[in-house]
Amino acid sequence: MKPIPGTLQEGGASFQTTHWTLVLNAGQSEGTESAQKALDTFCEAYWPPLYAFLRHRRHASADAQDLVQAFFAQLLRQNTLARADRERGKLRTFLLTSLQNFLINEHDRASALKRGGDRQILSFDESLSEAEAAMNATAHLDDMSCYDLAWATHIVTRAWRNLREVLAEEGKAQWLDELKPFLAGGAAPLPNQEEIAARMGVPVATLRTWISRLRQRYRDALRAEVAATVSDPAEVDEEVRYLYRILIS
Repeated sequence: MKPIPGTLQEGGASFQTTHWTLVLNAGQSEGTESAQKALDTFCEAYWPPLYAFLRHRRHASADAQDLVQAFFAQLLRQNTLARADRERGKLRTFLLTSLQNFLINEHDRASALKRGGDRQILSFDESLSEAEAAMNATAHLDDMSCYDLAWATHIVTRAWRNLREVLAEEGKAQWLDELKPFLAGGAAPLPNQEEIAARMGVPVATLRTWISRLRQRYRDALRAEVAATVSDPAEVDEEVRYLYRILIS
């Protein structure tokens, strides 16, 4: 698998650049092109679970979008990102705590909405339906469980997209289309391997080797995505286990 910069992978980059680095770069170099790029990447990665959390608290879709915009704007304006303590470990926890603090102060929230109205940090169009689906799927949960499941789902989605992009660059997108049912899991019966092997023009033994390799690459992609959200490599295994617990509960 092609190494993803800034992630832990066997044979890939060391644990140096994570999304915590994006947080710090965005806060410490505000106004620069690199800071804006870091901010864009950071916000794109983490708005869906925040949006799902707000929708679960019965905010209308438009209001939830405004609140997420204002929340990120306030993080920048008050330089919270530069002061973020990496020792807190997990961006999942840091962001939710920061959002909850943001919502507590109604006056600051209203002012932030007014001041942030002219600054469009996020574009919700492409992923809004996905975020709404995540919110609907967690309607039966409490606020914290809703946020965690939306977070886990988005991590999986990002890992899947990264894997697809890498395989497309290698000219192996057909592999993923044909073998996806063997990776995705779930209760649905698996396709017939002999039929898929015949369709792809390879022996069944070769197909099974491909499935095994693809499963490993997907696990690597998922681990890499999780690794980018913690500040200490020692926390990766724990966070991966937590992710799986959320998804199978």
